Amino acid sequence: MALGLVVGGYLGLTASAANVVVKVDPARAHLLAPGNGVITADYAQTLFTQNPTADDDAPSVRLARKALRQDPTTVEALTVLGLHAQLQNDAARTGRIFTYSNLLSRRELRPKIWAIEDAVTRGDIAEALRQYDLALRTSPDAQSLLFPTLTAALVEPQIRARLLRILATRPIWEESFIRYAASSRINPEGVLKFFAEGRQAGVVVPSDQRAALINALFAAGKTDLAWKAYARLRPNARRDRSRDPNFALAADVRTIFDWQAGYDPSMSAAILKTGDGKGLLDFAVPPSTGGVLVHQTELLAPGAYRLTGQSVGIDQPEQSQPYWVLTCQMNGRELGRIRVSNSALNNGRFAGHFSVPENCTVQTLSLVAVPSDDISGVSGQIVRAELVPTE
Repeated sequence: MALGLVVGGYLGLTASAANVVVKVDPARAHLLAPGNGVITADYAQTLFTQNPTADDDAPSVRLARKALRQDPTTVEALTVLGLHAQLQNDAARTGRIFTYSNLLSRRELRPKIWAIEDAVTRGDIAEALRQYDLALRTSPDAQSLLFPTLTAALVEPQIRARLLRILATRPIWEESFIRYAASSRINPEGVLKFFAEGRQAGVVVPSDQRAALINALFAAGKTDLAWKAYARLRPNARRDRSRDPNFALAADVRTIFDWQAGYDPSMSAAILKTGDGKGLLDFAVPPSTGGVLVHQTELLAPGAYRLTGQSVGIDQPEQSQPYWVLTCQMNGRELGRIRVSNSALNNGRFAGHFSVPENCTVQTLSLVAVPSDDISGVSGQIVRAELVPTE
């Protein structure tokens, strides 16, 4: 009896140790528990991942078969044998193995991938998307693998329509997919159509994701589509002038057509809300440092424009005062500069003119900080800035 307790305790201890070790060292875990089908299957899968092979006598294949003899429900072993059959171009055996694996577990991703590929090969879009749904609902690794392909496929109207039916069931991956599709830049035009059709079907796309899609469209060179999407997101926006003169917009994700603070970590620039429903640009720049503090993309037609605004707290020598610049995005050409004089003058108001030529369809309006020798650097606030066509 004592010997039995010792042996039983030892076996229990080695089994427990093997279950812990298998996550980091499947080979050692298999040595500790060679009769455990799950551990044998994990070891087989590790070996096959390191060296995929069509060889029937490979160690990974032999271990997978052994694992199934030890435990017929080990889906990891079935995955190894299914992939092995694929490498041998044995479609019938691959199908049988992965079909059985799908019956045993919905959490194993590779059989789901096979089911998707099989449905696509047969031209069965509905079944392919059903398998996408199953994989995304059950496998934690499915999103990074399947979202790119699904986003690219949104170019097809039939796929968009069937996918919207699935999203109408509110799957757990809906929000993540909308966020990914909007910002991935894989297929922004298809995503735009998908979101438009989704609104009619009751799919809610948050404003931040719509903003991300606008940026993706612009980055893909779809400037007019980006503006049309922006005009729907910001209904009062006008293309013939700058927007948000009082920096009042509150948004976690800003589009290229909104004010965006500069990205230089050496400078502090932030768009802040004020108590009167408006906002302001607050900035502080260390000595001998310069760069863009805030910028906004414009789509101005050729012609003359006037910039007006107001500052607070700027007090610098003329050579260190910040300035506004309008730049043509096509060739980087500057279309003029307007210096922001000290705020003590004219109650901080500033004004100036720009001229947009015929060959410049996209521009950037920026506020630029000039390096200063002052020990405190350059700081201040812009409480208003607006660029409008000259009457």
